[in-house]
Formats: sequence, structure tokens, C-alpha cells
Amino acid sequence: MKRRAALQQLSREHHGALVLTQRIAKARDVAALARLLETVPATFRRELEPHFRAEEESLLPRLAAAGEGDLVRRTLADHRELRILAAEIAAGDDSRLQTFGAALSAHVRFEERELFVTAEAVLPAEYLDDAGPAPATDPSTAPTER
Repeated sequence: MKRRAALQQLSREHHGALVLTQRIAKARDVAALARLLETVPATFRRELEPHFRAEEESLLPRLAAAGEGDLVRRTLADHRELRILAAEIAAGDDSRLQTFGAALSAHVRFEERELFVTAEAVLPAEYLDDAGPAPATDPSTAPTER
């Protein structure tokens, strides 16, 4: 789906998130689960957290100002749940992987089908047509691992 400039990078980042959800859904053996226990927290820190922050700092305040408080609250609640699940996985709880994968998949679909559609309908063209700064997941701007 073609998105306005301000939403294009966020929408592209959803592909990587959906690939991760598929890897989680297909993981059956101990070795695959062990790999996911390592890769999910790192992927969350490197890709998903910067994506969430970008939405929370730019898109969501604009949507709230446009009267879309319910969508903003839903998005923030999803982000909060995914952060909690990622922390539990980082602590070694592989029983949370499937829940995380399902929640992430549902969240991406919500954003693509509802949040971004509404943003394109209610936000001003000056914002929507601005591609903005380099994406947070660009290696030159990505946060460093601690």
C-alpha cells in the first residue's frame, strides 16, 4: 500500500516486524527457541523500540491533537504490552515468545489498517508529505548497544 511520505519509513519497518512474527510462529524446537531468546530482545532494542519512539514523538501527538485519542491510547497500550513482553523474553522467559509474536502481528496490522489510514485522512498535508529525518533504524543513526 502506498503511504504518504511521513509514514513510508514506519510502514516499511513493519515488514521486518512481520518477518520476526513468522519466525516466532514457526519455532518449534529447543534450538530455534534458544535463538529467538537471543534475537528477539536485540531486535526489539535495535528496530522496534526506535520505531515506537518515532511514533510516540511525532505521529501520536499529532493524532491526539486531531482528536484521535482512542487510536493514540490503543497504540500506546500496545507499545507498553510489547515492551513488557520483550523484557520478559530478555529475562529468559521463552513462554512469552508466542504471545509476543501474536501481539506484534496484531499491532502491525492495527497500525497499517487503522492508525495510518486515519493519520492520512486527518493530518495536514504539510506533515504527511514531509519525509522527515533519516529513519531511526538507519545504521548511521541507530542507538548503540550498551
